[in-house]
Amino acid sequence: MTLVLCEMKFSPRRMFYSNKLHPCRDVILLLSFLAGVWTAPAHAEPMVSLKKPPASLEQWYKPANKRQVWLHTMFRLRREMQAIDEYAKTNALAADNQAALEKWIKRLDKDYNKIADMVPEWEKDIKPRLLPELEMFAEKGDAYRVAKTLKMIKRTCDDCHTYYQPLVTATYRSPHYDDIKVKKSDGRLQGYEDNMEQLSESVNRILIALDDGHNSIASKASQDLADQLQDLGGSCNGCHKEDEYPRERILGQATQQRFEKLQANIKQGLVEDSQKLMGEIAVTVCARCHNTHRIVYDLRNALLPEE
Repeated sequence: MTLVLCEMKFSPRRMFYSNKLHPCRDVILLLSFLAGVWTAPAHAEPMVSLKKPPASLEQWYKPANKRQVWLHTMFRLRREMQAIDEYAKTNALAADNQAALEKWIKRLDKDYNKIADMVPEWEKDIKPRLLPELEMFAEKGDAYRVAKTLKMIKRTCDDCHTYYQPLVTATYRSPHYDDIKVKKSDGRLQGYEDNMEQLSESVNRILIALDDGHNSIASKASQDLADQLQDLGGSCNGCHKEDEYPRERILGQATQQRFEKLQANIKQGLVEDSQKLMGEIAVTVCARCHNTHRIVYDLRNALLPEE
């Protein structure tokens, strides 16, 4: 399967907040963000072809495998090629570097040949014959041919990445949000799609109430929003496990302080200050999370619509 995509050029509105920005503009940016609509001209050329990776690759990624075997193999290959390249450039293969160089070549030989063992469909795309040549040139101290042969090996990696890496990333390295549930304060479980819809409704309820002077409704909705975000935060460990930093960065103390300040502003009737603060929350909470998670999620859905 080959997917052909048109290149898209985006010119998103610059979103930056300071204490001097006008609150109305903040609200416009917020609503634009929540609508999830980015306008961009589409150009028919150039075209990019992406090939769907072989099904056998899946067994080397989580959750099919307990470890990210494929990723660690790729990391080792990159490290091995860098070591060979650096030693080959050092003093034209000086004697004291020879043993280290040969060690890294043997490691590269082992890991490079694992590619065909793990994904037989890619056997024709690699060139294992280059490894004995690389070792021979290293033994002869021919730094030029070592570098040239290594470059040919790297090219086989680059060719594969060009065609497969985007789809592999979308398929095997993006979260399956359908499998992650948000546990609400009343104990009920909620899917992400329903949770996001509820969050959006609460945000707009606050803005509508502020605009119409219904401060009690705005106050209640802001508390609802804060509670809903805390419920959402409980799902972070579905991917981040024991790492509390991602949740703290987005939903931690700074966010709590913003909501406390929002409540105070609403009670004092400070409409413009409240609207401005809602704009800050949109950027520091909604956009910060979406810029990390939704981009990959949308990429996955666009490239793999049949799932």
